Amino acid sequence: MLIKIKDGIFRIIYILVLIYLLIFIPSFWGHKPLVVISGSMEPTLKVGGLLYYQEQELEDFDRGDILVYQTKNHIISHRIVDDTENGFITKGDANNSLDGNLVKDEQVLGKGTDWCIPLLGYYADFIYNNKYLLFIFVAVIVLDLCNDKYTEIKEKKKVRKNE
Repeated sequence: MLIKIKDGIFRIIYILVLIYLLIFIPSFWGHKPLVVISGSMEPTLKVGGLLYYQEQELEDFDRGDILVYQTKNHIISHRIVDDTENGFITKGDANNSLDGNLVKDEQVLGKGTDWCIPLLGYYADFIYNNKYLLFIFVAVIVLDLCNDKYTEIKEKKKVRKNE
């Protein structure tokens, strides 16, 4: 019974680490994850969803694209309404008015996708803000793998002794 509980816990830990790694695999191809924290882009981007964005040349942005940009305190993803000489005019899909400030070229981080993975952002944000848990999970997995290997070697020695 105790072994079944241990195995169940380890399966959960393996799955949680695997999901976290899968979140960041697109980063290898330049697609960075971003957690949606406000409803300004709903229904396109849901709160708690995971949005991916990619660096883009400024001239490659068009009206209607989702622009991901950095303000003093936040990273924002809003739709481009217009492109002026001084910067981009943006607006959240759910907002009634345009954003108050122009987005300057140096603020632009990239172009966001028109979709996000619902709810996965909550998990990514939790692990990101509690990185020690990821290290603990990985340490537990390594210990489990070492224990499994030790048990396997021990069983082989036992079999050889009995032969």
